[in-house]
Amino acid sequence: MYDDGINNGFEKAHQRGLQRGFDLGWSYKGRFDRQIIKDLVLELELEYSNSKSREVKYQIDILNKLIDDIKHHTCNREDVPVNFW
Repeated sequence: MYDDGINNGFEKAHQRGLQRGFDLGWSYKGRFDRQIIKDLVLELELEYSNSKSREVKYQIDILNKLIDDIKHHTCNREDVPVNFW
C-alpha cells in the first residue's frame, strides 16, 4: 500500500479502491477466459458426437483440465472478499 508517511485517510481509501478494482477486474477476466474455452469445448463436443475421434476427445479433456487449472490457480483472486473501508 502507498505510504508517504502522511496519515491521509483519503489516500488509504483510494488505494484500497484500486485494489478492489483489480480484484473485480481479475474476476471478470478469469470468467471471460474460461467462457471462451468452454465455448470451444462445446464446439468440440459436437464434433466428437459426430466423429468419435480420439484426438477430439483428447482436446476436450485438455481444455477441461485447463478450465479447472485456471479456476483453481493459486493466483486466482476471483470472489475474494475484500474489506476496504
